[in-house]
Amino acid sequence: MRVLAASVCCFSVAALAQEPAEPRQLDPALLGLCHSIDPAARSYCLHSIAAQGDPGGQAKETIAEMANQDPVLRDEAAKTYARLYGGAPAARPPPQPPSTTPSGDPTRVILAPTAFTRPQGTSSFNAFELGTLTFDHGITPNIALGLHTAIPVGAFVFGPTVRMSLPFQGGAVGLEVDALLFAPFVGSTSTYFVAGGGPILTFGNSDRYLNLGVLSYFVTSNGDGVIIPHAGFSVLATRGVRIGAEVWIPGAYGRDVSSTGLGKIGVVLWGVRLFGQSFWGDIALADLICDGCGGLYSVLPLGIPFLNLGVGW
Repeated sequence: MRVLAASVCCFSVAALAQEPAEPRQLDPALLGLCHSIDPAARSYCLHSIAAQGDPGGQAKETIAEMANQDPVLRDEAAKTYARLYGGAPAARPPPQPPSTTPSGDPTRVILAPTAFTRPQGTSSFNAFELGTLTFDHGITPNIALGLHTAIPVGAFVFGPTVRMSLPFQGGAVGLEVDALLFAPFVGSTSTYFVAGGGPILTFGNSDRYLNLGVLSYFVTSNGDGVIIPHAGFSVLATRGVRIGAEVWIPGAYGRDVSSTGLGKIGVVLWGVRLFGQSFWGDIALADLICDGCGGLYSVLPLGIPFLNLGVGW
C-alpha cells in the first residue's frame, strides 16, 4: 500500500508539473494609464509592461496604438512592441476629415464656419442673400482656400480665406483666417483692409455636430474691431433635410466706435437646409436680442429672413 501511495503521489506531481501555467495577467489599472493624457503616466505604463512582460498579449493592441499615434512615445512604443511581440505594429492611416458633399455642406452651421473642410479636390460656391459670394476649394485633406466677394453696389469687396482642420476621433479642431479689402466708389473714397478669423471646435460628424468658436476682425487702419463668440448645432433630420441653429454674441471695440461690449446684443440664426447630391439652400431666420429690438418683431414677428444658395462639384 505504501508503494502504491508513493507511486500515485509521484504521478500526480509529474502531471501537475506538465500542466502549462496560465499567463500572468496585467493590472487593468496599469493598462488604463497607457491612455492617459499625461505623457508621464503613459511612459510609466509602457516601462512597466516592458519590465513585466506580456505573455498573454493583453497590451499588444494598446502598445501598437501608441506606436502609431502617441506624439511623445511613438518611437519608444515601437521598440517595446518589437521586443515583446516581434516585428513592427501594423500602420494605421491617420483620421480623415469627414466627407462634406452628401450631407448638405457641413462646413457651415448656417452662417458660422465649422472645423470641417471641403474634401481635397472638390469645390463649392455659395451666394448668401444673393449678394455676398464665396468660393472654396479643398487643396489638401485638411486645408481649404477660398475667395469672398460681393456684388459691387457702392464698393468693391474682395478677399481670400483659409481654413485649416485637424480631425480627431469624434470631431475636428480648426482655424479660419480671413482678409477683406473694402474699397468704396460712392461717397467715401477711403479704402479699408479688414483681417481676422479665429479658432473653431466641432464635435460630431458630418451628419450631426456641435460647433463652438470665436471670430475676431479688425480694421488695420485704426484698430477698430469686433469679437464674435458663436455656438451652434446641425442635425441631419432626414434624407435631403438638415436643421440647425446658432447664436452669435458680437462685441465692437475701438476708438472710432461706441463700445458695445460682449453680451449687449445677440443674434440667433435658425432654420433648415434642403440639399441634394451637389446643391443646397438655406431657409433661415435671424432674431436680434437687444434693448430696443422689440419693434422689429412688430414688422417681422419671426425674425429677419436669411437665404443662401450653394453648389458643390
